[in-house]
Amino acid sequence: MPDLRCLLVEDQHMFVELLVPVLRSIPGLAMVGTAGSASEAIEAVGLQEPDLLILDLNLPDLPGIKVAEVLQERRPQAKMIVLSGQASSFLCPFELQPMLHAVVDKTSAFQELRLEIARLIGEPPLSSPAGLMNHGHLAPPAAAPTPPQLQGLTQRELEVLALVGQGCSSRVIAETLGISEQTVTTHRRSLRSKLGVSGGELVRLAALSSHGS
Repeated sequence: MPDLRCLLVEDQHMFVELLVPVLRSIPGLAMVGTAGSASEAIEAVGLQEPDLLILDLNLPDLPGIKVAEVLQERRPQAKMIVLSGQASSFLCPFELQPMLHAVVDKTSAFQELRLEIARLIGEPPLSSPAGLMNHGHLAPPAAAPTPPQLQGLTQRELEVLALVGQGCSSRVIAETLGISEQTVTTHRRSLRSKLGVSGGELVRLAALSSHGS
């Protein structure tokens, strides 16, 4: 089976830099391009003929959904995964529902995208986030020197932040640390407040921290 040709449409450059290596590591997926605006994406749809569109809805020039409309017109068999900071409130237009494969919240994008793409391809994910052990559970993050900007965090918040940086969803974090998903949500909220960042910015900061940047 040929690799699934993937186009990533996202206007936040740092998020793209973090996400592209994750996508390139997925067996059966071929990255054919990225676009930072709807106009760039529409041009790329014509040139690259993607099978899968990973789409941010909030683009600087036009709503992201316009890109999906063009792709559906040109390649009706293509699929779409929507990236959104408000995934739970996204309502897909009726005419685009056949192409919609999943809606992924940006705060858990790395892990959830792996799972959804593996499901789309029809194969189990062959590579897992760093720290994954044999039985499908993550090893709690090892202790490391705390960067100055994180020194006001509790030990548990540092553990949650490290797992966020590995691309883990709240469910996986809860299972790893032996706490409830609601408690993970509370820790995420506290982290955003203490660090003065949004949900998507928290993911980027966590990923950069986990790589020692």
